[in-house]
Amino acid sequence: MVPRIRRGRRTMHPDSLTNGAILKNNKRTLMFQLAAYLLAIVCLFPCTTCAFQQCKLASSSIATWQQRIRLPAAAATSTTTAEETTPKTSNNPRIQTTSTQIQQPSPEHDIELLSIYKSNKHLENNIVRLGRMGRTEQALQLYQAIWTLDSLKDQYRKIVQKNKSNSTPPPPTPPSPASIQLEWNNEPLSPHLTNFVTTSKLRPTTRLMNSAIDACARATRPQIHQHTAFSLYTHATSPQNADGSKKYSGALSPNVFTFGALLACCARNGDTTQSLELLQDLEEGGRFPDVALNGVIYSTVISACERAEVVDVNLALEVLNNATVVLAGRADGSGGGGGTKHNNNQNAVMGVVGYNAAISTMARAMEWKMASQLLDEMIIHSTTAGLHSIDNWETSIPEEEMEPLLHVLHDERYKDLNIVVPKPDEVTFGTVLAACERSGEWEELLRIAKAAIEYGVKLDGMALTSALHACQQLGLAEDALEYLELMKQLGDEDFPITRGRQRMGAKQKLHGPDAVAYRLAISACARAPGGHRWQDGIRLLNEMRTSKYKNCAPDVVAYTAAIAGCSEAGEYTSAMQLIQTMRQEGIQPNVVTFSAVINACASASANLARKREEEDRSIAMEDVRLPMTRALKLLEAMKSPTSSIKPNIVTYNAAIRACAECLNLAGAFDLLRQLKEDGLEPTIVTYGSLMTACERMGDVEAASKVFRMVKEDDGGNDNNDIQANEIIYGAAISCCRKARQPERALLLLRKMISDELSPNTATFNTVVAALAEGKPDSKIDNNILWEKALAVFKVMKSKHAPPGVAPNRQTYNILVRCLAANLQPGYAESLLTAMRKDGFVPDVDLYTVTVRSYERCGNPMKALRLMESMREVGYHFYEVKMLDDAFKNGVKILNQVGRGFSSEDTSTVRGPFFSADDDDMDYFGDQEDDGYDEDEYDYQLLNSLKY
Repeated sequence: MVPRIRRGRRTMHPDSLTNGAILKNNKRTLMFQLAAYLLAIVCLFPCTTCAFQQCKLASSSIATWQQRIRLPAAAATSTTTAEETTPKTSNNPRIQTTSTQIQQPSPEHDIELLSIYKSNKHLENNIVRLGRMGRTEQALQLYQAIWTLDSLKDQYRKIVQKNKSNSTPPPPTPPSPASIQLEWNNEPLSPHLTNFVTTSKLRPTTRLMNSAIDACARATRPQIHQHTAFSLYTHATSPQNADGSKKYSGALSPNVFTFGALLACCARNGDTTQSLELLQDLEEGGRFPDVALNGVIYSTVISACERAEVVDVNLALEVLNNATVVLAGRADGSGGGGGTKHNNNQNAVMGVVGYNAAISTMARAMEWKMASQLLDEMIIHSTTAGLHSIDNWETSIPEEEMEPLLHVLHDERYKDLNIVVPKPDEVTFGTVLAACERSGEWEELLRIAKAAIEYGVKLDGMALTSALHACQQLGLAEDALEYLELMKQLGDEDFPITRGRQRMGAKQKLHGPDAVAYRLAISACARAPGGHRWQDGIRLLNEMRTSKYKNCAPDVVAYTAAIAGCSEAGEYTSAMQLIQTMRQEGIQPNVVTFSAVINACASASANLARKREEEDRSIAMEDVRLPMTRALKLLEAMKSPTSSIKPNIVTYNAAIRACAECLNLAGAFDLLRQLKEDGLEPTIVTYGSLMTACERMGDVEAASKVFRMVKEDDGGNDNNDIQANEIIYGAAISCCRKARQPERALLLLRKMISDELSPNTATFNTVVAALAEGKPDSKIDNNILWEKALAVFKVMKSKHAPPGVAPNRQTYNILVRCLAANLQPGYAESLLTAMRKDGFVPDVDLYTVTVRSYERCGNPMKALRLMESMREVGYHFYEVKMLDDAFKNGVKILNQVGRGFSSEDTSTVRGPFFSADDDDMDYFGDQEDDGYDEDEYDYQLLNSLKY
């Protein structure tokens, strides 16, 4: 029994459901029918109101009739449901299997649908076309009509046979069609319909069944049509009608395309249960011995794993491995499931489509490592004809984490099989890129994209869009521009249209960059370090206006991305010009756009303030404050009652940052008050910007106030989202340094460590610099700041250092100058040695201050020895006047005393905590383990320092 699906809403007249030829050929007939219909309304219902009500009821009846599902003629008198025709019911909750009341079909309608078709091929092509257009119901109506025709032909055959048996003797010639009267529900059919039934060559075939099931697989509502597809299959392969009578054309024989279409229905719904049951029947070969399995069958089952509600990557891999063995065995003639017929060489192996489906399953499950590994195994085990050498292929996954995904290749049981692994194509690489994109593995994504290009694989538009997304996230403007140029080189003939795209609503391939690609490229330019590619972003924005590609007109997102680039560069005047251009083009800016403009003003003030601090006397403080003034005016305009765009917390944060860069501490706190009055909740970014304002002013008391406010908000927040982070502590430590309060900076560092935060190297350097620049308090015993600076340095070198923290060139520069100034040349020289071991070449100025410190301490011999060691790093002390004078002075002293370089110098420089004797000059280098953990001692020392 074949259910007929109609749309749930009111549809057009059934005659318009085909390609329009019926309406054209029967125009005169329809005009007469319409005239007769109107005449009947006028005669029977003279009352306008009554006529309107009756027409309304008639329309409702027609709509109800169109929503019902109908059976072919043989089942016209039965009252069954569509569920009874399905052999197995799926447990997938997404599949709708509700009962539908069956109503009798209309033979006139069905025959009219078929009257324009002269052959099965013509009918099949139209069913396929309707299915690909998403007009599933219309495709199924055509398919149902062929069974109505078959039932009428069976009735005609029975009448002819009955006439023959009743006539004595039998007539010499068969009766003419005009002499036979066909009936439907005891109603006679018109002569022209009878004539078409008796003369038409249309008949049900397996190809028509496959086309109808394929239309269900491509339906826009696959949850409903999977059940319909199996009902079609059950009815077509049954030799009897619903009433038990034998079909005129008999049962249809399913082939591999039939099961491929059924599995496609299951795959669209993610129904792995029914997919595996059907696959098992095919592999056993008992019910369908003539159906030969191929790679498409297995690929479709893997697609079902991808679309399941719970993505099953392991099941997809098992199906892939099983398919590889089964198809390889059949290709070698060693047997295997799925019948006795053998396909051609292309279908006798698991093709690249199946591997792509498995990788797509991994992408949906966000298993990017598995996707990348499967790509690696494909490259290693495939025949790479047409590709470059695979010797340079490198995987980013450690070998200890890699277990073979294609385990059948390493199974001794299948060593005699000729298992062929296909080489990856553009879809393979694109799917792996999608997996990395979903997981946010941007570096891995770009590595694979570059490898694909190196190996001669041309990436499609979607893959290039993924690469652009990675460039946007990483701020790689140059790479983004290169991928955008590759998108411009795409053409219509570059990539074939796959089966998945031959469906209504499916994503179509890109023939060039679209608006998304341009937006990503503009954003990549905006995120470039320092905003130095902001002009490229504006160039791309202008290019969108004149682009030859479709849907590339600039929109608010593209403009906002370009303005964000101006924001990073501090080009606030260009940002405001873009706002004016937007309005001229009828594009309304949003709150994100205005926030980016205000942030551009903040960056401009920061850049001007930095130049002013660098002794650029041409920049006045009024110039620094001008961008801030423009930002605050824009904020006030947004807050006005006439404005449709109100500021959000991001807008206020940008404005507070503008005040911070202009040393407007009062203005920053006033903005905090305003945003609270507007009903907004401050975020950690808000307090970070406030702390920046305190840092710029060096106001420790204001910084303490910010800490108190953070603590108050943290106590009133159930989610504990407002907690002082590394940025707030770092700004507060810098504030203490500017306020000449090194002990408080050290206290904040201890607090960070105790709160299990991770201060970075810059934060440690700020504390070291604060201690190095500070002056000890004479009222506190042992309060020697350079010793505490050394303790902080030892923590940076120890195992207790936070991840990624290690002394850099700036650390050594600060400490060496500090120790030399505090007459600790021994430690300073030790640091110079440790600095060279860490890969940094000390500047000659560091040697100079250390030598001078030795001279001030009365140790000329060590000064001479240090100057001799300068040759190891390529310095010549006689080229520096101060060092040359020190060397001459040292030689003069040697001549007076009568000692040479080989003499022992017992001089030493000692401090309260450490000493720097000759034997301890490598104090900060690698030392043998003597059972004493100096790292632990210095870590305890740091935490024991009291404020």
